[in-house]
Amino acid sequence: MRIGKFKNTFFLLQVFGSVILPVVFGGIGLNTIFPDPVFAGEEKRIEKDVDGDGKIDRIAFFNTRNKLKRLEIDTNKDGFMDRFQYYRDEKLVRLERDMDFDRRIDCLDYFKNRKRLRQERISGPQKIYQITRFDENGQPVLTKKDTTGSGRFDTIYYFKNGQLASSTRDTDENGRVNVRRKYKDGKPVEQMVDEDEDGRLESSIWFDKDGLPERSHHDLDHDGKMETFRFYQKGKLKEQQQDINHDGKMDAITTFENGRPVSENKDSNFDGKMDCFIRFDQAGRVKEIKEDTRNSGKIDRIRFFKRGAPVRVEYDADRDGFPETVSLFKNGKLYLQTEDKNRDKKPDVKIFFNQKEEKQRVESDTDFNGKTDTWQFYKNDKIIRLEKDESEDGIIDLKVFFKKGLKTKLIKDSDHDGYFEITEWFDRPEWSMVMEQDANRDGNIEARFFYKDGILRLKEIDEDGDGRLNLKEHYTKDGKLFKSEEDDGDTGRLNIVWYYDASENPVRAEKDNNGDGRIDTWYFYHKGRLTSVKEDTNRDGKPDLWEAYDEAEALVSRKRDLDFDGRPDVENMAGVKISE
Repeated sequence: MRIGKFKNTFFLLQVFGSVILPVVFGGIGLNTIFPDPVFAGEEKRIEKDVDGDGKIDRIAFFNTRNKLKRLEIDTNKDGFMDRFQYYRDEKLVRLERDMDFDRRIDCLDYFKNRKRLRQERISGPQKIYQITRFDENGQPVLTKKDTTGSGRFDTIYYFKNGQLASSTRDTDENGRVNVRRKYKDGKPVEQMVDEDEDGRLESSIWFDKDGLPERSHHDLDHDGKMETFRFYQKGKLKEQQQDINHDGKMDAITTFENGRPVSENKDSNFDGKMDCFIRFDQAGRVKEIKEDTRNSGKIDRIRFFKRGAPVRVEYDADRDGFPETVSLFKNGKLYLQTEDKNRDKKPDVKIFFNQKEEKQRVESDTDFNGKTDTWQFYKNDKIIRLEKDESEDGIIDLKVFFKKGLKTKLIKDSDHDGYFEITEWFDRPEWSMVMEQDANRDGNIEARFFYKDGILRLKEIDEDGDGRLNLKEHYTKDGKLFKSEEDDGDTGRLNIVWYYDASENPVRAEKDNNGDGRIDTWYFYHKGRLTSVKEDTNRDGKPDLWEAYDEAEALVSRKRDLDFDGRPDVENMAGVKISE
């Protein structure tokens, strides 16, 4: 015996819960799991170098009666014992092993009458993660396994005549089985999965003779119907077919190589025709998508990707084969979109986006002459200003301002002299638009036009720009003139009011000649010609002068009320005086 080699070895009792474990420090010992009082009081130890490499690889311990009580073995020749066999009456009762050679026991086998009854697999801090029970012939009957490390046995394997026959698994560890698998000759044959435990299968997998997946059915949308069908070759997914609307026709077919998608054809509107064609790169990421978005039988949109992120989208809106709209992406985000409306391969519209993919600026060539003439500016994805060079002289002559995306003001330089003489307001109460004009550039408004729903309803004219109106016209909701007010004689006030019929012909006019605020003269028209005039000469509010006119608007008679009693006293006809 070589006792001296263990001179520095000492034992320490360490408590794990209610179990006391002997831990060996120094020498070539290894932690063991359970001490056994039967084995205490060892008297003799025999060490042996079985393979003759100069290292002890086997130690046998005998009790005082010279009977074997424990055997320690170094199976991998690393100098540390990794197999411990315990005996009672020289019969093996327990076997402890370090299967991964990390100096921790991770497998225990229990024996009775030289037959193994149970095996326990251990991980981490003495946690049992697998238990296998054996029959009287030493063949496995059942294995329970904790695959998640939660402390619960979620998977159970059942054996028949020592061969694996079936297994069950409780994936969410709620006590209900949701995965079942059948085996033949130790290899899987069929697997059934009820993920949500509603009694309806979400997937069924069938395996080939080598135990590799051959085909499978899946209910990915959990509606109780299998719509996805997968086919495998040598265990690797080769093709997937989907009948999303359950009409018996495949709406999507995806091909695979080495388990990665290569192409996919889809019928997005379920009309029986494939309208979306997807290609993948070698890493299984989307590379290109061609689509017939309007189901015309022609591809009208093509999307390009790099490493799975979009880089370019081409869109053919009129389906003529020319993609007039192109969207460009950087780092997967849209930063520029262009439109080539006249198909000259030069963009007529450029739309710029910020990092949030919000529209920031739009530049347009509206007349396709190769020069940008319109600019639109945005904030928070809403337009705030539009500028336009209508004369294309390089100078902006139209500006439109917006608030919360709504147009509020427009200024225009209609004669292209650099001065914005026209202003249009879109936020005035009661009016959809009010236009102001300062033609002489003196800062005073000479004309205002008021619109409702795009129809002119009121016009105000200040011809000399002195701040006093010379003309005010009123229009119906159909845009027809029905009333106008004028400053007749440059009096500084609107002293005559005209009324018009549906054809915009004058039918009546009322005038305040002396500026006292009261009407003193009335004019009457028929089909646009003057027929009669009434006048209040004494300002009592009643006419005392009457005139009649012929079709040529020539005066034919005049009547006067000399005593202002409301009745004419004198009448002149064609130059003849008649007294009453």
